[in-house]
This record gives sequence, C-alpha cells and structure tokens, in this order.
Amino acid sequence: MAIFVVYSCEKGDQTAIIKVDDEVITLASFKNQYQKHLTSVLQEDNLLSRYSFLNKLIDEKLILRYAVLNELENDSLYIKTVKDIYQQMLLNYYFDQKINKNFTVTDLEARKFFTWQNKRIHVRHLFSRSQQKIMALQERLLSGNENWSTLALECFQDSILRSSGGNIGWYDFNDLDPVFAYHAYSLNLGEISDPVRTSDGYSIIQLINIETNGLLTENAFQLKKEKLTDAVKYFKQKQSLVNVTDSTSISLNINFNKNIVEQLHSSIISTGSNQIESLYKETLVSYRNGSWSVLKSLQKLSSLSERQLSKIITPLDLEQSIIGLICREKFLNDAKKKKIFQNISFDENFSAERDKVMIKHVLDKLNKNKIGNGIGIFEEKYSFFRDELMSNTIVMIDSATVKRFTL
Repeated sequence: MAIFVVYSCEKGDQTAIIKVDDEVITLASFKNQYQKHLTSVLQEDNLLSRYSFLNKLIDEKLILRYAVLNELENDSLYIKTVKDIYQQMLLNYYFDQKINKNFTVTDLEARKFFTWQNKRIHVRHLFSRSQQKIMALQERLLSGNENWSTLALECFQDSILRSSGGNIGWYDFNDLDPVFAYHAYSLNLGEISDPVRTSDGYSIIQLINIETNGLLTENAFQLKKEKLTDAVKYFKQKQSLVNVTDSTSISLNINFNKNIVEQLHSSIISTGSNQIESLYKETLVSYRNGSWSVLKSLQKLSSLSERQLSKIITPLDLEQSIIGLICREKFLNDAKKKKIFQNISFDENFSAERDKVMIKHVLDKLNKNKIGNGIGIFEEKYSFFRDELMSNTIVMIDSATVKRFTL
C-alpha cells in the first residue's frame, strides 16, 4: 500500500517539496511549473489549486516510472511521435535563429492591425501553386480579353470555388492566413492585388466588400497593443519563412522527372492501382547534392498531415509538396550542423515534451484496455490504475511549505 509522509521543512527554494520514493521536486521547480499552469488555465493561486497541481505532478511521476519499468519507450507509436516532436522542435529553434528574429514593430503598424482586426472583408481570389501560372493568369486578366469567372474555372478543383469565381466569402482578419490577410486588407474596395505569395501558393486577390465592427477607441487600442505587436511579428515571421523557403528551393536547383511525376500522380489517385510498386526505384526528383526515388518520396509524403495530403490534387500540387519536404530536410540538416540540440533550453523543453507524450501514451493504452483491469469508464480505470501505481510507494509532501510559499 502507499505510504504518505507529511513533513515540514524551512530551507528555501531548493528544498524538496515533494518526494516520490527517490525522485524529488524542489520548491523552485514546483513554483515555476505551478505559475505556468495558473497562467495557462487562467486560475488564481489558492491552497486548493496548489494541492490539485501537486497531485498532478505526483501522478505524472508515477506514470513515467510505470512506463520505464514496462519499457514502453520501445513502443513504435511512441518512438515515431517523439521523433516527429524532436524534428519539429529542431526546426522551431532553427527558425528562431534564422527567421524569427526580433522584428521591430512601429506604432503605425500596430494601429493598422488594430483597425483591420475590427473589420470584416468579403474577398475572392485566383490561385495557383505555380508562380509561372499565376503570372500568366494576371497577364490574361489585365488584357481584358477574359473575365475573372472564366479564369477561376482553371484555378480550382473545388466545385464551389469554381462556380463562385474563387469567392471565399466574409472573413475576419484573424481567420485568414496572415500573409493573405495582410495583402487583402491592404486593398481598396474593388481593387485587385498583384500575385501574393503565401505558404500554400500564389493568389490574386480582389476586395469585394468591407464592414467595420464597432467603434475604435484609443483606450481599446492601448489595451490590445501588446497582442497587436505579437500579431505584427507573427505576420513578419510567416512572410520571412515563405521568403527563406523560396530562396532555399531556388538554391537547391530542384528538378522533377515530369513523366514519372505524372505516372505517380495517376497511380495515387487511381483507386485500386497496382502500378506504384513498379515505379519505386525510379528517380522522381533531383537537387543539389541529392535525389529522391519514388519510394523515398512516398515515405517522406507519409509524414504529412491529412490536411496537407488533401491539398495534393494535381501533379503540380505533388511537386510543390515534395519541394516543401526537400526544403524541410535541408533546414533540419542545417539545424543539426549548428548543434541546436546541445542548447540547454532545447534539451529541457524536449525532455518535458517527451514526458508529455509518454504520459498521453500510457493513458491512451489505459483507455483502450491495453493496460490495467479494463473495468468501467476511464475515470474508474484510472482510479484503479493509480491505486496500483501507489502500492509500496513512499510519497512525502512538505505541507507547511505548500501552504506558506509565495509566488
């Protein structure tokens, strides 16, 4: 059975506020995690909140110990998830150094975003994944020989967008891609933009209508100024990422075997097609210092989300997705060369994320009756499971410090 020991100790922030057998959580660590928790859940500090969070930390220690004892770190699903998180964190840290610089934001920029966030716009656009195609569409539009609706039929596979002439309806500023939103809101009523590069491709945008939501006041601006500054920085980061990805793509001199692209695309979209395997060894794409076969390309594509995969409709979409993956691999290799993983902050954050993944992995297995006794609803399963974990465990809590410390 579990043994709880409540004791009192007055030795400052490095004292152990919680002990789970030989594992220790110091007061400093507890306060840091607890403060972040309160901020994330918008709660105020009180004794109930302290003990609730304390019990959560104890449960996490018990679950992680269970995972180690049962060698769950060898589970294939866990390994894949941790690998994905590791790579994404490498990219995040790399982008922080290369792209997400300390962009300056002027008062004028913040006020412009404030105005835009209090408006809704009605827009339509012409779209292409290809810069060459969008430039040709612009030229045809400007010639006056073809109307917008006719050109939209070439741009979209979606039947609604085709029939509506690329009309995407009414949107608030924060509901659109930041780069798309910036250029759309910069237009005057009825004005048509030059081709705009976003993370998805290229758009020619027309502002059809606009409406203002409420009265703008200086007090409202000042209250939102910090968030507005963050929004401007986020836009600049997204714009910078698009620019860096494009320049990287150009520098890699990426070339596709068009015939193989067409065959692969046809095989992918053909239900029951058995021709893909015959293409595996064919070179699909080559670039500076490397190339991908069809098989390697398919393996890389499998890492995309369902949303990303759903956008691959045409052979050009397939090419653009692979270009993005090649650039991503280049960024990852650069991040490894810079040894970003040796950064203390990176190591601490990755360790925390890895623990979160393992805890979720264990709880998912519990919910699916792969561990535990499988009785009742999840709450009942967890209660039995926790009681089992607590068996023969010594938990020590410095209750006096829990009650008295200040944040």
